[in-house]
Amino acid sequence: MTSVNVTTSTATAAAAASSSSSALSIDMDEFLGILVTQLQNQNPLEPTDVTEFTNQLVGYAQLGQQTSTNETLESLSSSLTSMLTTQSAGYVGQKVEYDGAMAPVQDGSASWTYTLDGDASSTALVVTNQDGDVVWSGTGETGDGEHGLSLSLSDMSDVAEGDILTLTSVSTDAESASVSNAVTAFATLDAVVFEDGVTTYQAGDAVIDPAAVLAFYGQA
Repeated sequence: MTSVNVTTSTATAAAAASSSSSALSIDMDEFLGILVTQLQNQNPLEPTDVTEFTNQLVGYAQLGQQTSTNETLESLSSSLTSMLTTQSAGYVGQKVEYDGAMAPVQDGSASWTYTLDGDASSTALVVTNQDGDVVWSGTGETGDGEHGLSLSLSDMSDVAEGDILTLTSVSTDAESASVSNAVTAFATLDAVVFEDGVTTYQAGDAVIDPAAVLAFYGQA
């Protein structure tokens, strides 16, 4: 069974909103008490100015409105947290293709695509590890369009499960000019993380920006 790992900091925001709401309630009570005391002790010969008194009442009303708004935001924050948590559960275990050259080694292999904008005379493929060391190199397809590359642990040297590998694809055209090819990577998501208002996907140690995801392929 796939476990759902969802981290969220939204609860912290909700707690802060609750604390702010409580603080405002205390301020409102104090304000009302001061206002009543002021009316009880005003000088009959110099009563409180009507304009000033009106401004105080308006301030009181605005304070009450702000408290109500904070309570509404707290409720919305709680609802949003619940919704995001429910939605994220469906992403865990999904295989995704994303815009990027770094792919994690999962279940003994790593996979990419590289795309040529036109026919080439040759294509060189190089895969490096997180230290920049070359763990595999070879020749790729030369035809226009998208091509796939999938490597197993046995194909590469000094690579272990969980390593993050980077594919570089460079083609040479008919005029011997070198052209870097666009690369996408594949991974299976094992966590969705919410932190500081930002959502990220995780596949092992690889962190994936949701905006970079090009396609979902269902459960791996």
